[in-house]
Amino acid sequence: MSSKFPASKKFGIEGCWSLIPGLIALMSEVSSLGTEYVELGMTHRGRINVLLNLLKRPMHTVLYEFLQKGSSAHGFYGGDVQYHLGAYSHVRYGGQRGEQDEDEEDHKIHLSMCPNPSHLESINPVVMGKVRAKQNFLRDYSRQRVVGVLLHGDASFSGQGVVHETMELSELDAYTVGGMLHIIINNQIGFTTDPRTGRSSVHPTNVAKAVGAPVFHVNGDDVLAVVKACQMAARYRHKYKRDAVINIVCYRKHGHNELDDPKITHPLTYNLIENHPSTLELFTQYLLDHNQITPEEIQTEKEKYLCLCESELSAAKEFQPNAGDLLSANWQGDAVASLGRPFNQTGATLSMLKDVGESISTLPTDFQAHAKVQEVLSKRQKAIRTGEGVDFAFAEALAFGSLMLPFKAGDQAEGKRGKTEDLVQRPMEKNAFLSPMVDHPTVHVRLAGQDVERGTFNQRHAVVIDQTTAARYVPLDHITDTPGGQASFSVCNSSLSEEAALGFEYGYSLENDNALVIWEAQFGDFANNAQAMIDNFIASGEDKWLCQSGLVLLLPHGYEGQGPEHSSARLERYLSLVNDDADRVSGNQQTDTDRIMHMFEELDRDRDGTLSLRQIQEVIGEEQINNVVELQSLEGTQTVSQGQEEYRFRKEDYVRIMLQWLARNTEARFNMSVCNVTTPANYFHVLRRQIHRPYAKPLVLMSPKYLLHHAPAVSPLKHFEVGTHFNRVISDTASVNNLRSGFVDLNPVVPGEAKKVLVCSGKVAYALHHSRKAKRKNDIVLIRLEQLAPFPVGDMITALAPYSNAEVVWVQEEPKNMGAWNYVQPRLTQMLRLLRERGLRVSTQQEVSYVGREPSASTATGSFFVHMAENKQLLEEALA
Repeated sequence: MSSKFPASKKFGIEGCWSLIPGLIALMSEVSSLGTEYVELGMTHRGRINVLLNLLKRPMHTVLYEFLQKGSSAHGFYGGDVQYHLGAYSHVRYGGQRGEQDEDEEDHKIHLSMCPNPSHLESINPVVMGKVRAKQNFLRDYSRQRVVGVLLHGDASFSGQGVVHETMELSELDAYTVGGMLHIIINNQIGFTTDPRTGRSSVHPTNVAKAVGAPVFHVNGDDVLAVVKACQMAARYRHKYKRDAVINIVCYRKHGHNELDDPKITHPLTYNLIENHPSTLELFTQYLLDHNQITPEEIQTEKEKYLCLCESELSAAKEFQPNAGDLLSANWQGDAVASLGRPFNQTGATLSMLKDVGESISTLPTDFQAHAKVQEVLSKRQKAIRTGEGVDFAFAEALAFGSLMLPFKAGDQAEGKRGKTEDLVQRPMEKNAFLSPMVDHPTVHVRLAGQDVERGTFNQRHAVVIDQTTAARYVPLDHITDTPGGQASFSVCNSSLSEEAALGFEYGYSLENDNALVIWEAQFGDFANNAQAMIDNFIASGEDKWLCQSGLVLLLPHGYEGQGPEHSSARLERYLSLVNDDADRVSGNQQTDTDRIMHMFEELDRDRDGTLSLRQIQEVIGEEQINNVVELQSLEGTQTVSQGQEEYRFRKEDYVRIMLQWLARNTEARFNMSVCNVTTPANYFHVLRRQIHRPYAKPLVLMSPKYLLHHAPAVSPLKHFEVGTHFNRVISDTASVNNLRSGFVDLNPVVPGEAKKVLVCSGKVAYALHHSRKAKRKNDIVLIRLEQLAPFPVGDMITALAPYSNAEVVWVQEEPKNMGAWNYVQPRLTQMLRLLRERGLRVSTQQEVSYVGREPSASTATGSFFVHMAENKQLLEEALA
């Protein structure tokens, strides 16, 4: 490859050639010990070599990447460089010498190499999370069927904190995978940094001492010793179920990459390396000295391999790639087929809600809970029986419990199965029509993070502790007494880690899209310790590597006077990561309408102004026709065509169907959602939506703190039932507005006479509502933006349209250079213009107004008195 592509970076393995026979020996050893699945994580160094020699990826598919052919011409998008990509293969290992044996089915290993960014060690917890998930779903409680292997560089292993964070997870019950196998390519140099200035220890492996992992130091020039060390490490891990580390002491033949000259910084070292025989030369001489091979056989093997390389290069020039060549998880094909899984409405049946609510609010009769915990459970029991007063923590538990139970549509749908009278119609919205209910399996729920069992704010109590025996009781483990009648629930207090803990859950989420996986920060402010995971995996993993994840991030956010590190989850950062174009607001709806009307005219060949269902199917495809639930709302004219009855639809009906279908699938285009919900019911729906939608996307949730215990922040049980849904926007007049009665009591003016529309997100809505009520302001309207990104264009237009003469103001708690202002400002301004163009707005307001804190370098003041003064000023200005 160096001779054919001299100007390309390959980050080759030269200097540590023995890694490959060591890895093959390792795979053979774990296979003989019963391993069926191996998850492999590594940096760029040697990645292409491992792809070719260990995963047996066809050489021409790798060479294709170096030919720099335009992949878009083949309809495939590759979003990362070739030495970051992942792969998946089935390889058989067997035989006494550890060679690959294509005939022995018993030694087949499913080998997955995870894609990895240039943040070298960030992949470690991701791989560990994937291993744990596989073990869980395969019921591999012996931790032997699935094994994780991590390859490291010496500089990064000793230098990056995520290594230590990940190893400290290794012995925790909720995280252990029965030991990871670590191999360090110790080439005794960082990019240009000498080990003497790169670490304080003699060896790069000292971090492994923290968990008592054995370290096998081995000379990289001694191939047989490397093979033996790998076999010993595998056997140690098998017997003791603990991490093991192999330190291959070697060198780097070239610079950091093949285009770099290492003599600039290390002339003496590289003079020695230039004159040092390669590992291949040394091992060849060993074989010759021991009469294991002849010079003629050596020459024959070289010629055969060079011939193979030339043949593969020719094949690469004709190769047309497909997504399957790069997929490294078991369900990522859904990245190119968005309707790949069953999904339901997010509302649950009343009977299921009551069953779950009663079960999780009742403790065993002999269990002595703390008095405060018993009071919380009693309130939940009252709420489920009266149908009133469901708070955020209880709503969360109901979401978990209802997902963990199986759903049988025919038995429990209570008549709400998508009939016309039960459909909720909301123009330009993804869930514009609620789908008919379908059977759905149980859903495993995993909630992890610091202090999640009780909850940072003493709200969750997912684990209850007996005050006399210290015994633990998990109510969600006891929803039903029927064996196998519910999915498992894992609630896990993590170590005091953010990057490794979040990376673990991201990896866990990749293994099964029928699992709700949640990571909660103690405070949302602390998530910035995991920013590498958020930027390089969660936000961009699907775009770069086709890795889909439905991971939920709960980031407690809100200004309550607790200072700069306990107020802001940095909402602005997540909004900047969403691939949502502000210009999307401008005129797209009319463009779609024009395009749809043109298609109608093309399909209406008999020019009678109607289309049949068969003709509509031609537009959206036979496989997807059943997902167009909008069709159920239409009552076409029944006719007879070719001896069969069929319904025909008018142009206006067809346009509405297509607009609804486009809107319903619009959010599949975006990389993730960012929400800041203000009602327990909406929290319930947005959690269940992670499972009950046709595709998986990460959800970043600015979760509540103050609202967890705020008396008005409750929802009635009817807002959780079948027929209800997640509301991206909640206005004062919405039926799901839990503060609606307070608004009605003000005797509000008619919409056209409203003076101001205050658009906001999060708990500031409650402060504005209470202040408006105290001031008896009946000409000011509140609109809560529950989903910020992707921006809910249709819902916001619908909410704003009635207030044609009112000033539109964005209100936020955060400083002006933070929060959602920079994200919503261009979108709301575009919407004002769009409403004027459509004749729906009388006001001449050109730009949306701002009310909030002044720009600041710090997220919040450290003085509670200053905080209260700022709040007062904010409310006075907003309601002026």
